[in-house]
Amino acid sequence: MGIKILSHAKINLTLEILYRRSDSFHQLETVMQELKLADTLYLEEVPGGKIALTCDHPLVPADGSNLACRAAACFQSRYAPGKGVKIFLKKKIPVAAGLGGGSSNAAAVLKGLQILWDIPLKEEALEEMAAHLGSDVSFFLYGGTALATGRGELVRPLPPFPSVKVLLVSPANLMLSTARVYGAHVPDKLSKERTKEFVRILENEKEVNLLQLLDLLTNDLEKAAFSLEKDIFLLKKQLQSYGFTVLLSGSGPTVFALSPEEERLERACKELSGRGYNAILTETKGGQKKDLFS
Repeated sequence: MGIKILSHAKINLTLEILYRRSDSFHQLETVMQELKLADTLYLEEVPGGKIALTCDHPLVPADGSNLACRAAACFQSRYAPGKGVKIFLKKKIPVAAGLGGGSSNAAAVLKGLQILWDIPLKEEALEEMAAHLGSDVSFFLYGGTALATGRGELVRPLPPFPSVKVLLVSPANLMLSTARVYGAHVPDKLSKERTKEFVRILENEKEVNLLQLLDLLTNDLEKAAFSLEKDIFLLKKQLQSYGFTVLLSGSGPTVFALSPEEERLERACKELSGRGYNAILTETKGGQKKDLFS
């Protein structure tokens, strides 16, 4: 028996770093948005408690360091001793790009193993494993639009962000370590509180104005990422010259442009691809756990 699961990417519509905690993590407030861009995972039960992974992307580790393998091992150790799984991962989400691909894969494995191994779990059990595995994994248990706080593991689903096309662009062959970007971050003493206003609008306004939300987009890691890789800064300026709202996603190096004008995004995607950039046109995705296989 085997199952197929889609594992979606994300962008950070806001990302504010409040302070550095005593446990060395950063206290965050971030609004995360799921995208239709997705990896595909195939899970097949195998005997003898073996956990194995293969992937079609040469830069993705296929050993126990892979978050998908770690998710399977975590589930197995807590709830399914002796159960085994073979995972095949087909990548479409760029690797180490600030789009949450590894975390999304881990969350998909946690949800999929409930079905494969016929061990349904309560939300609290899934959330505990997700928080143990990594900061962004918890968001992908829910998807859609959500507020994440703490180090990113405390997630509150929000009303959906307006449906819009999203252009993802990064310099070719550039990967950026999350730890390196956080290490280069210089705290800003000015509190913008844009995330709070973003959440207030989504939760309280009867008719959400897209342009009003776009004005609130923010990412406190942009300066750090730009200081490490000037090409990312230049790419953002290039996208802004098209007239788009542009922001770094997560710790980068991917920047994204949002616009309701699909044809303009398509033209920019084609032009930037022709100039050697990694460019992907996708769109926002609503919904919660019911969308696991879609």
